[in-house]
Amino acid sequence: MEEVKNHQGEVNELRKILNLCFLLLLVSCQTVSDSSHITESDVVQVLQENGIQLVEVDFPSGNAYGSELRNVLPGTYLLNEKPFFIYEFENEKDIEKGIREFAKKTETMELVSSSLFEKRNILIFYVHEQDFDSGEIPFEKEIQESLDRISEG
Repeated sequence: MEEVKNHQGEVNELRKILNLCFLLLLVSCQTVSDSSHITESDVVQVLQENGIQLVEVDFPSGNAYGSELRNVLPGTYLLNEKPFFIYEFENEKDIEKGIREFAKKTETMELVSSSLFEKRNILIFYVHEQDFDSGEIPFEKEIQESLDRISEG
């Protein structure tokens, strides 16, 4: 009888250890997004450091590219007199949902040419209005290089 009690005590101790290990595993698998979160001002700063001058402006409501996505309104700028929108989402999943929302909102519209850039929780629309067949899009390479300079968190 005493052997059975000892065995049950060992099983309970083992369960406690396994539960603790499982809890530690769960905690260690959580992602910490604070260090990897990019702000709109981080993006503006790195663009300026790479020679891209943005002018902050207000656009009239109704601009498809500057519309609210996932309850986020973008920062609105001009780059070489062309609209430039920076969305700062909470996380990367919201970007994907925001892009789908944008596609749904604009599926029946005829939009001018633009480039889309993503970096972690940041989504950028640069409305360059260039014909994609015309070759190189102004500032596209510099924008991507600037975003690549933002260190991974």
